[in-house]
Amino acid sequence: AEMALIDTDVRRTFATGIAGFSHVVDSLCAVKYAKVKVIRDKETGLAQDFQIEGDFPRYGNDDDRADDIAVWLLKTFMAKIRQNPTYRKSEPTTSILTITSNVVYGKATGTLPDGRKAGEPLSPGANPSYGAEKNGLLASLNSVAKLPYEYALDGISNTQTINPAALGSNDTERTEKLMQVLDGYFGKSSHHLNVNVFGIEKLKDAMEHPEKEEYQNFTIRVSGYAVRFIKLTREQQLDVIARQAHGVL
Repeated sequence: AEMALIDTDVRRTFATGIAGFSHVVDSLCAVKYAKVKVIRDKETGLAQDFQIEGDFPRYGNDDDRADDIAVWLLKTFMAKIRQNPTYRKSEPTTSILTITSNVVYGKATGTLPDGRKAGEPLSPGANPSYGAEKNGLLASLNSVAKLPYEYALDGISNTQTINPAALGSNDTERTEKLMQVLDGYFGKSSHHLNVNVFGIEKLKDAMEHPEKEEYQNFTIRVSGYAVRFIKLTREQQLDVIARQAHGVL
C-alpha cells in the first residue's frame, strides 16, 4: 500500500560533498591578488608551507572579488562531477556540509596559501574561514547567500554565532532583530542557517567547568545538528570556540 504512493518518475540525486570550501576560495584569492611563494620539502619536492606578501580579499565579507570565486568554484566542481556516469542515471549534486568532520579532515590537510596551517581544523560547512570575517554578520551572510543552491541540492550549511549584545539590550529586541536577519537571509533564496546566540566566554567556562548545573543541558548548533556542548570532545569544543562570534551586525 505504501509503495502505491511513490511517484513512478522518481527524482534521484547523487550526492557528493565539499569540505574546506572557504579555504580553497581564500587560497585562490591569495594567489590572484597577493604574492604567494611555495616552500617545498627538499627531499620530496612537495609543498609544505607558503609565504604570502600583500593583502587579498576573503570570502565572508560581501566582497564580490572573493565571492565570485566561491560561486565559480562550486560551479566548476559540479561541472567535473557531471562528466561522470551516476547510479541509475541520478542527478549529480553536492553538499557543503561537514558536521564535525572539519576537525578530522583538517588533521590530514597540509598548510594552505590562505594562511591556515597544517593540521588545523577546516572551517565548517560553507562558513568563511576562521578570522576572515571583518565586516560583521550581515556581510558574512550575504557572501554565503550568493552560492547557487541548485548546484548543491544536498545542502549548504552555515553556522553563525552572535553575541547577544549585537542583537539588542533585551530578549524582545533580540528576538525581533534576529527575525529580521533571518527574513533577509532567506529572502535571498538561501538554504540553511544555524544560529547560536551567546558569548565565547560562556563556551570557555563550560569547557573548563562542565560540572556546573547550568551547562548540563547547554545545547549549541555545530554544523547541521544540535548537541550538548559538554558532550563534544575537547578538540571539537576548541573548534567551536575558535569560530567568529559576531559582535556587530
